[in-house]
Amino acid sequence: MSRSARFAALILALGGASSALGACQAIAGIEERSYVPSASAGAAGTAGAGSEGKPSQQCVEYCAQAKEVCGGILYRTDETCLSTCAFMPLEGIDKNSVACRVRQLDHAVQTNEDLELYCANAGPSGNGACGSSCQNLCRLLADACPESFKKYADIAEDGDDGTDVCVSKCQGLVDTQLYDSRDTGNYLGDTLQCRIVHATSATVDPAGHCAHADLKSNKCLADPKAEPDCDTFCQLEMAECTEANGHPIYESEAQCKAVCQALPLGLIGDTTENTIGCRMYHSYNSLLDPKGHCSHTGPGGDGHCGSSALPKSGNTGNCESYCLLLSQACSADFDASFADQAACQADCVELEGAGPSLGYSTSASGDNLQCRLLHVSRALTNPSKECAAAQGAAPCK
Repeated sequence: MSRSARFAALILALGGASSALGACQAIAGIEERSYVPSASAGAAGTAGAGSEGKPSQQCVEYCAQAKEVCGGILYRTDETCLSTCAFMPLEGIDKNSVACRVRQLDHAVQTNEDLELYCANAGPSGNGACGSSCQNLCRLLADACPESFKKYADIAEDGDDGTDVCVSKCQGLVDTQLYDSRDTGNYLGDTLQCRIVHATSATVDPAGHCAHADLKSNKCLADPKAEPDCDTFCQLEMAECTEANGHPIYESEAQCKAVCQALPLGLIGDTTENTIGCRMYHSYNSLLDPKGHCSHTGPGGDGHCGSSALPKSGNTGNCESYCLLLSQACSADFDASFADQAACQADCVELEGAGPSLGYSTSASGDNLQCRLLHVSRALTNPSKECAAAQGAAPCK
């Protein structure tokens, strides 16, 4: 059968998708759902929908071609493709549109090369070719999951419906730059693509998938027993705790990585330990509450990541972290001043700011632990200039 004949057959098959899906669902005992475009979709949400709630011809043709060219990896079901397509504008050859995605599918056929890339471009993420992946995720969340998306609008500035906030925070997610909606692809895992898979499913079943598709997903998670890595932590951290939201913790990604490499990595599932895993947990909490959680992601842990058994410690991880960082950044000075980590911590707990929940600032100064933590973080990459301040010299005196 020729390609054009197969394409025509797929269009006919998708045209009857509603009855076919109903029959299969009845056999399998699955709850039957019919595709109806969301009332909240607005102009973009109804662009791909035809009259009387039926999918437009452009969407039917796009979904047929996507299935033929990409082997069914872009959408988990025909219904999911049609319902997702209904939220896409039809026109715009280099934008988030049906036309752009069809063009990417045509490139895949014409060149017979880079099929994975062109298919990712043609999928719901757009993959940077048809809109950015974060923009497309946030638009799907806004249209398919308006109630859960409202939290981004609630913290947005005037003139932003929540999309800019969502896109900004989305930058912290791992982007695989490819796309595969199958169980063996992006259906699981702490990635941007996993959330898009569930966002497309939410266009059909919002109750079942909106929580999975959210930036702080309850489904798209890494193995809690796995070790975190510094690239992933710092990408997330630099997107969630920023100068723009008033709670910067690390002055640069390089500084974040230096601190990360100097502290125990721990496990991704950590929530209280003095580890990067715990700090990453609080980075996710900072998505919606930077004021309440960003300080917990910092070099000291602010008493929420790590604890000390020393008297007067107040169960703070700040001294434990400070002494670890000081011994690595300024090893000669540390050895000259302290017999061991315990001696350093005993000295540290006498400092102002050693207790938990006292915050952290990249502009800290004065005779307090926060200032020393700032300068010991800097000392990891510039010891000759920063080690003195890290031990209490100006401006930390």
